[in-house]
Amino acid sequence: MGNSRLSKSKELFLGLSNISKIFPISLDNFFFRIVSQKHEKHILSTEGSRISGGRYNNPGIDGILYLGESKEVCTAEIKRKDPLFSLKYIIGKVEVKLDKVLDLGREENLKILGIKKEDLIKGEKAGEYKVTREIGREAYKKGYEALLVPSITGKGNNLVVFIPNLKEKSERVKLIKTSQVK
Repeated sequence: MGNSRLSKSKELFLGLSNISKIFPISLDNFFFRIVSQKHEKHILSTEGSRISGGRYNNPGIDGILYLGESKEVCTAEIKRKDPLFSLKYIIGKVEVKLDKVLDLGREENLKILGIKKEDLIKGEKAGEYKVTREIGREAYKKGYEALLVPSITGKGNNLVVFIPNLKEKSERVKLIKTSQVK
């Protein structure tokens, strides 16, 4: 049992050493961010992911912003945590212009890393985020601006933006408008 666990960690380490072999994509598109109404004034804040961590970052890491590719993805992500929509939510439309994005929706990129899509979407608890957090750490360290990853909801993709890796931060990720989620 111990050997298979060790070899899986070793395989992940060896696969992640190939991360620089993946040709990054550029993005110039709109994404979305959903927050409870009490956070409306700070919709692009990364404080929540710094405090609690996220699927692609450990707690304590500053500047990790999670976005969804559509309103539907954002709503599905919230419904995982608040199925009855007991809070009032605000959704923001965010313009994103990035040059160095690691696309983990492409099968050939996953093969280079030695992982499968299932490795990116399994687990609901922070302890089950080992693979995704290692990928996030390595991509951040290698200077990627973001990860384009499948949403655990199956409704589309998420964009995990590494704000500290952006040049001209205010022009690369910009809030366009907000509206209340109905």
